[in-house]
Amino acid sequence: MILLAISWNVVGGDLAPAKEIAVGARAPAFTLKDQNDRELSLETLLKKGPVAVVFIRSIDWCAYCQLQTVQLSENLSKIRASGGQVVVVCYDPPDKVKRFVRRRKIEIPVLSDVESATIDAYAMRALTGSKNQIGSAQHGAFVMDKSGVVRSKPYLTSFEGDSAVEALVSALKEANTSKP
Repeated sequence: MILLAISWNVVGGDLAPAKEIAVGARAPAFTLKDQNDRELSLETLLKKGPVAVVFIRSIDWCAYCQLQTVQLSENLSKIRASGGQVVVVCYDPPDKVKRFVRRRKIEIPVLSDVESATIDAYAMRALTGSKNQIGSAQHGAFVMDKSGVVRSKPYLTSFEGDSAVEALVSALKEANTSKP
């Protein structure tokens, strides 16, 4: 009976894991609100050039995520010089995002995905964590070219030094020169 219930849930979609987004695949569309209550869509962002979408666990309780967001914001000029742009996606509610962004003077868009719909669409939901972490994302990044094709998934593991920023800038430069 238990196996039947489990298989019913998997078939019904309740437990089925999201499909990983591969390099070369079209990125899932999204529209989310940033820290200024503006709706930003991937489609609109792509009109300006390549986009790096960086998923973080939480802007509220994850110290690494906070440091990474600060680092990306502090290196915005390098990111723009690559011809690209960056957005951060987290599951935190808008009030927590706004509070952090104001306090730390973040200049990059931090998008609130309270329902974790975009996190799920990119197969980035963290599968472990405490009750207050349900819906949070794994750490990860996707770099899309102007046509919305995923060109790379750099793993940004360090906020010390410039290695993570340099990896992202390099991926954005490459996406800027790739042919659809």
